[in-house]
Amino acid sequence: MTTSATQRLELRLRPEADRQLREAAAIAQTSVSKFLLDAGLERAQEIIDEQRTWRVSESFFEELLSALDAPPVINEALKEAREEADVLIERR
Repeated sequence: MTTSATQRLELRLRPEADRQLREAAAIAQTSVSKFLLDAGLERAQEIIDEQRTWRVSESFFEELLSALDAPPVINEALKEAREEADVLIERR
């Protein structure tokens, strides 16, 4: 099921930009509105994806995987925290 477009967006542009967009839309055999919407949504998704994705070097990723696969190292502070948590859980 598709929904109808109900929102409107306006913009101001210079005559040269208007001419260029109209020419490109004509070449693509689509309306200026659809041309702008498609291009804008594509760029919007790129920006959103860039913000949601972390890019790290291969060596960093390999180190991360190794650290995650390694058995946990229990230090004194961690051991004490675990004991305190056990006491709190028992009190409930």
